[in-house]
Amino acid sequence: MNTTEVSLADRRYAMFVTMVHTGALATLLLFATIIFDLPGFVDGLPIGLLLVALGVILNRKLRDDYVEQLWKAGTAAAFIAVIACSLVLPVAYGMLDDVLGGDTTWREFTIPVQLPAAVALTGFYIGFYWRMLAGGHEA
Repeated sequence: MNTTEVSLADRRYAMFVTMVHTGALATLLLFATIIFDLPGFVDGLPIGLLLVALGVILNRKLRDDYVEQLWKAGTAAAFIAVIACSLVLPVAYGMLDDVLGGDTTWREFTIPVQLPAAVALTGFYIGFYWRMLAGGHEA
C-alpha cells in the first residue's frame, strides 16, 4: 500500500490556487451579467463567489514568498487596469461617438456600476496568471 502524505504547505497552495481559479471564473460570470443584462438574482452569484474566493486569497496563513509575488503582480496589474479604464474608456467613447456622428455630450456618458470592479478583478487575475505562467516557482 503506497500512502503519501501531502504536506501542509502543498495543501495551502492547492487551496489558494483553487480559490484563484474560482475567483477568475466568478469574474467571467460578472462580465456575463454586465454584457447580457442578466436578472438580478444572477448578479449576486458572482459577487458571492468572489467574496468567498477573495476571503481565502486574503488569508495571510496561505501565503509564502512565491504566492506573495503572485499577489503583488496581480494587484499592480489591477491598479493599471483601473487607471487605464478610467482614462481610456471615456475618451474612446467620445471618439467613437464623434466618428459615428452622434450628438452625445460627455455628461451623458454612463458606465455600468459593476464595470470598474470587473476591470480591477480582471486586471488582478491577468497579472496573477501572467506571473504564475511566466515566472515559474522561482519568484
